Amino acid sequence: MSIPSYPGVGPGRYVTVGDRRTWYADAGTGIPVVYVYGGNFGPVTQAGGSNAAAWSTTFAELARTHRVIAYDKLGHGFSDSPGTEPDDYTMAAVVGHLVDLVETLDLGAVHLVGHSRGGYIATRAALLRQDLVRSLTVVSSGTLSPGVGTNAVALAGCPYPPDTRDAKRWVNQRYCYDPDTVTDEWLDATYLTMNAEGYRAARDTVVAGRLLERVFWPRLAREKRETIGWLAEGRLQRPTQIIWGRDDRTARVDLALDLFRTVSAHERDTTLSIVNRCGHFPYREHPAWFNEVLHAFVTRIDHAY
Repeated sequence: MSIPSYPGVGPGRYVTVGDRRTWYADAGTGIPVVYVYGGNFGPVTQAGGSNAAAWSTTFAELARTHRVIAYDKLGHGFSDSPGTEPDDYTMAAVVGHLVDLVETLDLGAVHLVGHSRGGYIATRAALLRQDLVRSLTVVSSGTLSPGVGTNAVALAGCPYPPDTRDAKRWVNQRYCYDPDTVTDEWLDATYLTMNAEGYRAARDTVVAGRLLERVFWPRLAREKRETIGWLAEGRLQRPTQIIWGRDDRTARVDLALDLFRTVSAHERDTTLSIVNRCGHFPYREHPAWFNEVLHAFVTRIDHAY
């Protein structure tokens, strides 16, 4: 059986992480960079339906100088469903899967790059296992930032049925400053995996058990408070850069400033980059700028530490 791939991110591979088959792409040589996209379990209209194809605008570019890995989280894309137990559908389980993936692939210390909820996942993983992390890049993560995000407000009222191509287009356009950023190629890659077995199984389990409302959100709220507390205590001892879109309606730019103040109070090597006329996806809305900023940061860390 051939292994599926995404345009701009591939070729695809499978590895067993724990007892779950996990899809990933691996390209380039050198110090590893691991990309963690955003979103969570559940239907598209509740931030579900994401996959590693989100990184197609930066994956190949960074692979010129580094070993680059992008993967599908459990219950997303071409990876397996997490399982059937409520504890399988928590952010803690997603963080644990990332840690296990880095160890299973024997990557050593990596540069973690996390977007949105992926920024929280990458940060939590770095706090729990700093031995596996060389540096941390957080992109537009309201989930991680002190304060209240506006994701639910900005994405309320989708006029299309969940898990349809039109719904995904509408959601992604709401995220972006310029709606034309949402290309057919991006939608094609997302919609393809919305019909994958792992995604359908995870979505159905989440919806049937109301797991977002009963399990995912309450536990994430508690763990977010703990994570921000750890940052305020100075537990994150790794070079960190924060990248944000000035016009993000789902994670306001003042959250980026709050996060920068929290991290930089203890980690001297902390940078903040904000790009104008940009919503929630800086790496897709301004790919050339994003790639330049990311490459400069990880290269500097490679040479300095």
